[in-house]
Amino acid sequence: MKESVFIFALISFYHLSAQRTTVSPLRDSFISIATDARSSGQGDIGVATSADAFSQLWNPSKYMFSNKKFELGITQILGGGEVFNEFNQLNLSFYNKLNFRSTYSLSIRGYAYTIRQFQLVEVTYGVVEVSIDGSYTLRLSDTFAMSVGGRYFLLGGKEPLANDFDNSSNLYGIDVSGFYYGKEIAYTKFNGRWRAGFNFSNLRGESFGDNKAIEIYAPSTVRVGTGFDFIINQDEMFSITTEYKTLLDSYVEDANGENLEFGLTGSVIALGLEFVYKEKIMTRTGYSHGINRLTDSFATIGLGFQGKYVVVDVAYLLGLSEEENPVRKKLRVSLSLNLEEVL
Repeated sequence: MKESVFIFALISFYHLSAQRTTVSPLRDSFISIATDARSSGQGDIGVATSADAFSQLWNPSKYMFSNKKFELGITQILGGGEVFNEFNQLNLSFYNKLNFRSTYSLSIRGYAYTIRQFQLVEVTYGVVEVSIDGSYTLRLSDTFAMSVGGRYFLLGGKEPLANDFDNSSNLYGIDVSGFYYGKEIAYTKFNGRWRAGFNFSNLRGESFGDNKAIEIYAPSTVRVGTGFDFIINQDEMFSITTEYKTLLDSYVEDANGENLEFGLTGSVIALGLEFVYKEKIMTRTGYSHGINRLTDSFATIGLGFQGKYVVVDVAYLLGLSEEENPVRKKLRVSLSLNLEEVL
């Protein structure tokens, strides 16, 4: 991997529809919305960026290459929307590097929101989604690590969406990921480093609470990405990362085998840029292009500030589609605490 590494990056999305009552939330459920301001500021990418406290969602294998022993990350999304009113998200992530070869990580993500507008029928109801994740990472070489993880979903408020849905559901999923973090290479005018990653997520994300086999909230997905760090000098570094995510399956059927037309289709390719100055100030921007998913076409901007004990990141999403995106024009704020320094 000393030469160019090409990785495709994509994002899977879906279209909710039921009984001719339709709403278009983002991606393969709200639980997959980016949980941290650093990734959000780069176009919602993270499978191949460098390690941070929130790598659990994107690629837990990155934790093995963190320069910190253990961190705690907290994220909150601020602001309301016209269609998705009272939308709230909270994320807690934690990892601990046990030694040079192994790391474990945990996270909990929760969403609560009220949907008040449909295309044909106006309906108001509340939905709550909670995900509990855990992963174990093993370093396989100086530059490559892999992880396995598990996820438990608790979903409430699905009843208005389709026939035969229970009001709440319990789901599980398995993740397998890998991350390559190359050694610094001296080029003619600068030094550089290659990065690459993949993540197979929610294998198999099946429900054991609904009355039928359905994977609307946890479809199996794959992310792949690559990036390069331009190390200009000891104070300045510029990073570019691209990512591609898509669904591994897309069926949604009722108990009679009839297609519910939820439309688990589409993918996204995204590009993110980050500039770091003296490892203290970070500026970011990114663009996400939704393939067959208008709600996933947007631009983002972000900033980061690193101190001895805490890293503060903020990001803002600029929606470019006519369809409502539940996190458009909302501000994400993330805090990463270096617990080794704090304690």
